[in-house]
Amino acid sequence: MGNRPSKISKLSKLSSKLKKKSSMSNSTSSSTTLSTLSDHNEPLFKFENGRRYIDDDTVQYLLPNDDDEIDRLQMQHYLLRYIWQSNFSAPVKEILRCGAKVLDVGCGPGTWTLEMASDYSRSHFIGIDIAPIFPAEIKPINTEFRLQNITNPLPFDDNSFDYIHMRLMLAVLREEEWKSVVLPELFRILKPGGYIESHEFDFRIVNQGPCMKKLVEGFIQFCKAKNMNPIVCPNIPGYLQENGFIEVNVSKNSGHYGSSAGRFGKLALEDFILVFDALKTPISSILEINEVEYQALLDKLQEEVDANDTFYEVYRFIGKKFDPDD
Repeated sequence: MGNRPSKISKLSKLSSKLKKKSSMSNSTSSSTTLSTLSDHNEPLFKFENGRRYIDDDTVQYLLPNDDDEIDRLQMQHYLLRYIWQSNFSAPVKEILRCGAKVLDVGCGPGTWTLEMASDYSRSHFIGIDIAPIFPAEIKPINTEFRLQNITNPLPFDDNSFDYIHMRLMLAVLREEEWKSVVLPELFRILKPGGYIESHEFDFRIVNQGPCMKKLVEGFIQFCKAKNMNPIVCPNIPGYLQENGFIEVNVSKNSGHYGSSAGRFGKLALEDFILVFDALKTPISSILEINEVEYQALLDKLQEEVDANDTFYEVYRFIGKKFDPDD
């Protein structure tokens, strides 16, 4: 897999620095015991090119779910928190302080869930994910994690959550599932007056050089072949409104790739490279190039993004469920 071990090593060091130096860093994720395959009977896994993937034809998840991916997702959490200077934007701070019921959809290793549970000890947090990479045993008493496919009916009562958090699902959901399956179900379990907040990365990357442009085009073709839309951000406000959410608010922030943006620019580029390294086999096939040529594209990115001042945009979408008592 090319230079992946050295990239992971650098990633771990940078992520460790973030945990120590960030003024917001109160995560307990580094001290948790993450779930492993032996902890659960489902889902089943397959191994390709040294990476572990979900082996389930009903699950549309493009990326691996192994230790390297856990490292990347934890790093990505700190990157997003830096971009927004917060873990959330919805107006839910007071109810979190008083005691709310919160659902984290696609929780991954549970980094956001654990931080929020530590910050708001009176609230109860439930993280759900299709892969058991979340903490199995060591976690706060106000936290639980469950294996759950978000495209299936959720095992929660109507009107049971005060706040629902979800992010980076464009590599998980088919476009039709956004508006016809997932959001209707989340609307059902959200309390009247409750809020949903969703974060997504926009693959309309600005100032792309030729190497990044080629890789992104390959990724877009790969997603479209699976009926996924990697440029779903412009559609999400409409999906929320179509499913009954009101007061839909959209905010956008940006971050730069590469050394010109300091530590977080380097982290953003590492995140990009790790994603595309994991997808090397399908995307190189789509681009009709061999793995050596593909690796050459990745290797040129550092110089390219610095020369082009390449940057990306991240969206936050917030919606509210109508409360007749308001």
